[in-house]
Amino acid sequence: MTLARVTATRFVAPLREGGSLPGIIEADDLGTYVCKFRGAGQGLPVLVAEVIVSGLAEALGLHTPRLVTVDLTEPIARYEADEEVQDLLNASLGLNLGVDFLPGSFGFDSAIDVSSDYAARVLWLDGFVANVDRSWRNPNLLVWHGKVWVIDHGASLYFHHAWSRGLTDPARFADQPWSVDDHVLAAHLDAVAGLADETRRADHRRGACRRDRQGAGRVAGRSRLPGRVQGGVRRVPSRPPRRIPGLAAETRRGMSAPMPYQYVVLRCVPRVDREEFVNVGVLVYCQEADFLAAGCRVDAERLHALWPELDADAVRAALAFVDGVCRGDAALGAAATGDLGVRFGFLKAPRSTVVQPGPVHGGITADPVAEVERLLDLLVR
Repeated sequence: MTLARVTATRFVAPLREGGSLPGIIEADDLGTYVCKFRGAGQGLPVLVAEVIVSGLAEALGLHTPRLVTVDLTEPIARYEADEEVQDLLNASLGLNLGVDFLPGSFGFDSAIDVSSDYAARVLWLDGFVANVDRSWRNPNLLVWHGKVWVIDHGASLYFHHAWSRGLTDPARFADQPWSVDDHVLAAHLDAVAGLADETRRADHRRGACRRDRQGAGRVAGRSRLPGRVQGGVRRVPSRPPRRIPGLAAETRRGMSAPMPYQYVVLRCVPRVDREEFVNVGVLVYCQEADFLAAGCRVDAERLHALWPELDADAVRAALAFVDGVCRGDAALGAAATGDLGVRFGFLKAPRSTVVQPGPVHGGITADPVAEVERLLDLLVR
């Protein structure tokens, strides 16, 4: 696996949803990349793990963005106004890892239907490399041009974190248990069905017969390979209501004293690299009233003014998922079954996909239902 080498020519924007603070950059090959910096807190071994697991994903027929090495020079850092970003850039001069930027991609959620064959390969991969970071809270899956793409594998092959303490025994890592319980695709576990056997045969064909048990051994240990993986997806049809279901009338009548609440504005960012957005919804959480609701409105004409290629129906479907989590729709899985505070924490978490939550703000209201509608009128419609 040989990575092309490019030189960064422009820093575009930081992506603040994770702990490592990657950023979007332009390069001299006219490409746009998500740059993972060598100076980030987790260090170079995480970038190496990213390269190795990306190569394995590609060998398994999974969609994964192209990788390059990115040469970062001092002038890029010199004029960055954000001090945190500037410090990171200065600590990352030299070669870094670039991941092909997928413009207009949507985050994966449990309302998306992915083939069991494709899901089984993702599960096998994550079991083989002990990836602990593909949960329903943070799937690290993107939907782009109708396909599911696997991204962000730096949490895999985690044994490198213990190298300084001499814990380097490969057998010890291979024997470590790996739990599928929290995996975003855990419902497809039965489809794994002996992927190790097929992987062994594929390795023989490539003259690289090395792996014979770890992947499926950690996941399932079954005996037969499913059919050909397609990797296509469709989103379960669903549209958010114009007015959200509220509290019962008798409950609302009892709300005479103002109560504190938190809210975020839901934004549609068609091109993250352009940093333009249109407000498409509000999310309100009032702990005292045991209330969590989203109000949404998609104006396709306004969105297409920012990017004509944007799929407005996909935006509506992403917002329908938010609404379903608020309502506790059990069909959406673990994201919709926790208490309201946990669900609000999940929905407000920073994202760098097309539909994103803005910063959290606070207020007081005697009627959370009416406040959702008021904020929707004030900030979205």
